[in-house]
Amino acid sequence: MVIFGTDEKLSNMPIRKKILITGASGLLGANLVCHYAPKSNCTGWYATNPIYFKGAKTEQIDLTEYSSVAQALRRIQPEIIIHCASASNVDWNENHPTHSKAINEDVPKFLAQESIELGSKFIFISSPFIFDGKEGNYREGDPPGPLNIYARGKLNAEISIIKSNPNSLIIRACFYGYSPSGNHSILEWILGLASKNQEVPGFTDSYFSPINVYDLAEALDAAISVKVKGILHLGSINTVSKYEFIQMVLHNYEYNADLLKPITVDSASLNVSRPRDSSLDISLFQEILGIPARTVVDGLDRFMSKPNPFLPQP
Repeated sequence: MVIFGTDEKLSNMPIRKKILITGASGLLGANLVCHYAPKSNCTGWYATNPIYFKGAKTEQIDLTEYSSVAQALRRIQPEIIIHCASASNVDWNENHPTHSKAINEDVPKFLAQESIELGSKFIFISSPFIFDGKEGNYREGDPPGPLNIYARGKLNAEISIIKSNPNSLIIRACFYGYSPSGNHSILEWILGLASKNQEVPGFTDSYFSPINVYDLAEALDAAISVKVKGILHLGSINTVSKYEFIQMVLHNYEYNADLLKPITVDSASLNVSRPRDSSLDISLFQEILGIPARTVVDGLDRFMSKPNPFLPQP
């Protein structure tokens, strides 16, 4: 059995809260469990892939089985619910609209309603994909324009959550990091190809403002401490193309820069439309939380200064 986690010291920590994190075997969920386990009574829920963390409990649960979920929530009595679980593969969602709705729309709505009865703070991880990508640098109140079923599901979930539980916090972000499976983020996709000396295609006309999972976790800490509610954008302070991001990763990890191949979105003949520019304006995040945002380069440097928590420790 492999147990993931850190040995972060518990000194100077606030009162330990009961925190429930869904999607504990996924990219963000696993990293948040690692982040909160040393300083809270943390429980992680996973669907099918068993996972274990030092200092946290994990449970397998089908989030679409509402009766079982409700019973488990009342047993745990979480003070904070961070809902990371989702069906995030854009093509899969397009091909499975009924299942997509059940997971990406109905489950968040149910959990938001349950959190009211429990008196829990509900935090929903949404996506910049709710925008059409024609403008970029989107603010929280800008009109949405989802281009695919995945994006519409996230948007519909946001609407339901705000309507049923206005005290909730909705986070929109494009994040990267290490995951337990090793293949859940753009960073791991890049490193996977480069490590095999394979060509890495990069869109020169697709833009975003990514944030690493460690910075996202710390931003969540700040948002929870000042009781932020509503919608909040997280990300880097600047925008880069996917091509430029891959270039940075290859350079920082000392891979051959010649592996990078510039391509355009149109040339890729994608089956499902995606926003060309999903970058976010994060001025509200800086204003409310008082945390200076990092550039993409600084964020990547900071990320690389930390070990991969999902590799076996000596």
